[in-house]
Amino acid sequence: MRKTLIALAVAAASLAAVPAHAGMFDAVTSLAGGNNNSAAGADLVSQQEQLVNSYVAANKEILLSQYKMANALGAKDAAALAKAEADALASGATKDNLSKADSVQSNVSKIISERQKASGSAMDAEAKKTYTEGLASLGKGLLKYAGMTKQFDGFKSALSSASPMDLPKLSTGSYILTSLPSNSKNLYETLKQAVSFAKSNDIPVPKDATQAL
Repeated sequence: MRKTLIALAVAAASLAAVPAHAGMFDAVTSLAGGNNNSAAGADLVSQQEQLVNSYVAANKEILLSQYKMANALGAKDAAALAKAEADALASGATKDNLSKADSVQSNVSKIISERQKASGSAMDAEAKKTYTEGLASLGKGLLKYAGMTKQFDGFKSALSSASPMDLPKLSTGSYILTSLPSNSKNLYETLKQAVSFAKSNDIPVPKDATQAL
C-alpha cells in the first residue's frame, strides 16, 4: 500500500510538469488527423468515466466507514453527514460532486480523530462491533484506491497529449489526478491511527484494515 501511495504522489507531481501547450498541434492537423483526434478525445472521455466510477466506489466505501465509526464513537451528526454524502454520490459524478464528498470526508475524519481521543474504554460491546465494521470498510476503500493505479496512470498519460479543445470535458478526471494522491495519504494515516486506537481499546481489527496498511 505504501508503494502505491508513493507511485500516486509521483504521478501527481509529474502531471504538474505537463506543458500547457501540449496537444496544440491539433489545430493545424489535416481532416484525417482531426478524425483521429476526435477518436482520441472520445477515448479519453471513456477513460475518465471509468476513473470517476472507480473513485466514486472507493469514496462511497470510505464514507460508509466513517458513518459506522462516527456512530460507534457517539458523533451522530458527523455520522449522518457521512451517510447522506455516501447516498448522494453516484456514477457520473462531476468535479463539484467529488470535491464536496472529499470535503465531507475530510471534516468527518477530523471529528472521528477527536472522538477517539475522548472515547476508548467508554465504548460498549455494540459500539466496538460497529467500529470494527467501520474499520473493515475503511480498509476496503483504501484497497479500492490502490486498485485504481493503472486507471490513474493511463488517464494521466493520455491527458498529457490531449487536445486543448478536449480539456474542458476532462476536468473531473483532472480533479481526481490531483486529489487521489493526497486523499490516499491522509486516509492511510487515518487508518493507522484507527487501528492503533482499536488495539488500545480491545476492539477487533478486521483483515481488510490490516491488509490496507
